[in-house]
Amino acid sequence: MFFSCIACQLLYSQQTSGNARPNIIIILADDLGYGDLGIYGGDVPVPNLARMAREGLRFTDFHSNGAVCSPTRAALLTGRYQQRMGIEKALGEDEKGLGDEKAKQEITIAKYLRDTGYATGIIGKWHLGYTVEQSPVNYGFDEFWGTLHGAGDYHSRINTFGRYDWWHNKDTVKEKGYSTDLITQHAIDFMKDHRKGPFFLFVSHKAIHFPWQTPGDTAFRKEGFKYRDVQGPLNRLGQHSPQESREVIRQMIIEMDKSVGEIFAALRKLKLDKNTLVLFCSDNGGIVQYRGGYTNISSNQPFRGEKGDIYEGGQRVPAIAWWPGKIRQGKVSNATLMTMDLAPTFLELARTKLPSATGPNRLDGVSISSLLFDGQESAARKLFWKAGNSCAVRYGKWKLVVNGMNARPELYNLENDKTESKDLSASEPGLVKELAADLEKWKQDVYSKNKP
Repeated sequence: MFFSCIACQLLYSQQTSGNARPNIIIILADDLGYGDLGIYGGDVPVPNLARMAREGLRFTDFHSNGAVCSPTRAALLTGRYQQRMGIEKALGEDEKGLGDEKAKQEITIAKYLRDTGYATGIIGKWHLGYTVEQSPVNYGFDEFWGTLHGAGDYHSRINTFGRYDWWHNKDTVKEKGYSTDLITQHAIDFMKDHRKGPFFLFVSHKAIHFPWQTPGDTAFRKEGFKYRDVQGPLNRLGQHSPQESREVIRQMIIEMDKSVGEIFAALRKLKLDKNTLVLFCSDNGGIVQYRGGYTNISSNQPFRGEKGDIYEGGQRVPAIAWWPGKIRQGKVSNATLMTMDLAPTFLELARTKLPSATGPNRLDGVSISSLLFDGQESAARKLFWKAGNSCAVRYGKWKLVVNGMNARPELYNLENDKTESKDLSASEPGLVKELAADLEKWKQDVYSKNKP
């Protein structure tokens, strides 16, 4: 292992010798299921993501840190388990996110990179705090265009709470158009403005999160009303009937794929493609069904569960890495990875000093640069998830699930049982005991106020 790490460092040094530090772009989809995309066995054609996969590295065992929006974003930006900062669910109206007392010590990837000379921008959804004081420009980003909340109308920009929610830095701005298109254009403008680099760009799509709307729809929400229902004029899901929802979401995925294509076209036109790493993934699994009669909304096939669940369907997501001339083309990786691995990877590629392994901001994620460049996987490690009262631990092919408070532990062999349908806990009591103890130890670590 020591030799392989040295080899990877030498390889990366050779590949980047004489070049500027790379630009880094992450494109994050919202609520996109593993089985939604044609390249993952789904029925929605995504030619631009398919090209990205042909020219890059596609992952089959990539996991979001959380089973819902805000937790994954917190882990992505810090490289740490979101439990350390108290962000375990989608933020409510009065919750402070990264502005909470427990989270104030956190340092984002944007701040690390900006301090070493990177221009930093986030375009799209923030969902880590709803006030000006909690704006991303206070957490390392030079520029922000988008929404503080996570579920705004794609045309009127009114969020679930009935407030107008479209910002440039610390000011609300009025812009006409479909949110996916606006996010795309502002992302391209940021690349143009910082073409001399290096830059870090977080393209944080709202799609395919509800309200489910297409470019051809009209605005649905109006200021001053709270959209909490799932039927009637205050339907949080939008103006379409349950029977129409799947086709609407297909169109939303297609529009997001077009956005990916436009971003790549701009990279090539600006001659930035040879020195830019792009990573695409989703923030959690898709919504399969919703109260009010909504079914067959999204797909996480072949996995069990959906958004909010601790089973694979809640947090195994599509992911692709692309960097022409650096990442080998057309490869598929089965390595088990998490969103929190992206921050240490980006820091390493930007030649930025990593936080101390024993300090208050020590990283929980690991760099995957050796995997990107030479296909070298890290040694198996224990990985953890918690969603509400449910939690899980993964070690190699084994996954222990505790689905609810005081529930009996379930054990699955994901190598032979991707659908988590054959509980092996009765035949592997020793392994259940070991992994359950690991899970409790992890909880004590991430929830301790006296530990980093």
